[in-house]
Amino acid sequence: MQADTLLAPANPLLDPGERMPFCYGMAQGGGFFSIEALAGAPAVLILGHGVPRDQLASLLQRLAPSLEAFAARHATLAILGNDDTVCQFRHDPAAAGLNLIDCNPRLLGDDGRGPRPPALLVLDRAQRIALHAPDHAGSDLIAAALDCIDALPHEAARDALLPAPVLLLPNLLSPAQCRALINQFETGDTIDSGMATLDENGLPRTRLDHSKKRRRDLLIGPHDTQHATLQDLLLRRCRPEIIRAFQAEIAYTDRILIARYDDSGGYFRRHRDNAGEHVAFREFAISLNLNAEEYEGGHLLFPECNDHRYSPPTGGAIIFSTGLLHEATPVTRGRRYVLLTFFHGEAAEARRRAYLAKNP
Repeated sequence: MQADTLLAPANPLLDPGERMPFCYGMAQGGGFFSIEALAGAPAVLILGHGVPRDQLASLLQRLAPSLEAFAARHATLAILGNDDTVCQFRHDPAAAGLNLIDCNPRLLGDDGRGPRPPALLVLDRAQRIALHAPDHAGSDLIAAALDCIDALPHEAARDALLPAPVLLLPNLLSPAQCRALINQFETGDTIDSGMATLDENGLPRTRLDHSKKRRRDLLIGPHDTQHATLQDLLLRRCRPEIIRAFQAEIAYTDRILIARYDDSGGYFRRHRDNAGEHVAFREFAISLNLNAEEYEGGHLLFPECNDHRYSPPTGGAIIFSTGLLHEATPVTRGRRYVLLTFFHGEAAEARRRAYLAKNP
C-alpha cells in the first residue's frame, strides 16, 4: 500500500515534511531520552499517548513479524507514551525490541482529548517526518512504514574530496502538492524567462538571451492565493535547516516562480544569483523539483566544486548560496517543472529596501 493512501494526520506539527518536534523523556531503563539520540538513521515512532491498551497491543502484534525487516534497514523503533504505557508493556513480549519512552505528550502538540487510535511516524536520518499515518480499518501501517523507509534518499558511503556546500532536503512538498503546482503552471499565463540585468543607466531590467537561458515561468504573485501558503511553508521547513547547516537566519523570500524546462531547449548556463547590486540581497537559492521521474537531464551543476550532478527527488529541493557558480543542464527528455525562489535575512532586507529607496 502506498503511504499516500493512508488518512492524513490531524496534528499539523507532525505533517510529513516538518521537522520532528524536540521531545525528551525517560527510557524504560530509567535513563534520560532525547529524540536526537535517534538521529543518523531512520526511526519508526508509535504514538501511544491516549491509546487504549488493547489497540496498542494489537499494533505491536502486527509489527512483531517485521522487526527483522526494520533491523535490516537500520531503523530504530520506539513507543512514545506515558509512564503507564511503559509499565504496561515493559515485560510484554509484543514490545520486545522496541524502545519504551515516557514522554510528555504536550511536547508533540497532543491536546489530550481522550482515547485515540495509535499512529505511526517515520523519521528520516535528519529527523524530518517522512510519514505520519494513524491506524484505522484497512490500513497497513507496517507495509507503509517499510515502503517509506525504502523510498528515503540514500547513497552508499564514500570518500568525499571536493563536496559542494549545498543542502539537499527531501519531502518539502507532497506529490499531490507538486502535481497541483504543475497544473497551475499549465493553466496559467506563462512567460519566456528572462535574466535580471542592468540597462545603460544602471537600472534593473529583464533581458531575453536564449544563448544563456531557455525556460518558461509562471509568477506566483503576492495576491495569488498560493503565495502566502508556499511562502510560510518554505520558510518554516527550510529556516531550521539553513540555520543548522549554514548558521544563517532567513526571514524573507524573493519572487516565487513555477518554471518549466523543455526537452526542446530547457537550460540555464553558468551564472550566480546575486551578481549585481539589484539582486545582491539574495542569500540562498532554492530549486524544488516537482516531477523528477518524468524527465531526463536537467541536473544542477556546481563547476567550481566538482563534476557531480544534483537532482532532488519529487518534492525535494536543493538549497545553496546565491554566490555559488551553478548551471541547469539541458533537459533531454520530457519536461522538468521546478519551484524557484530565494531566501534572505533581516540585514539583507534592509539592503534591499535601501537600494529601492535610491532607485525607485
